[in-house]
Amino acid sequence: MPPSQDPFYAGLGQAVRIGTELLAALIVGGGLGWVVDTYLLESTPWGMVAGLVLGVIAGIRNAYRSAMRWPGSPQENERKG
Repeated sequence: MPPSQDPFYAGLGQAVRIGTELLAALIVGGGLGWVVDTYLLESTPWGMVAGLVLGVIAGIRNAYRSAMRWPGSPQENERKG
């Protein structure tokens, strides 16, 4: 399916994608931290806290990289010029 020509729907799709990536990073980081706490180190709650922090960092990094690839972003304009 080709990308939408309407900028509203294109932007809405990008926002949903970034939100989904942030949520997925939090779930994966928290899940891995929980596994570390429960089965490996028994360091409750520090493994989950560390996993959530790493998930937030990864999610924000992915959101930033995704936003910089979006047409019209400052970095995208530098590549063209």
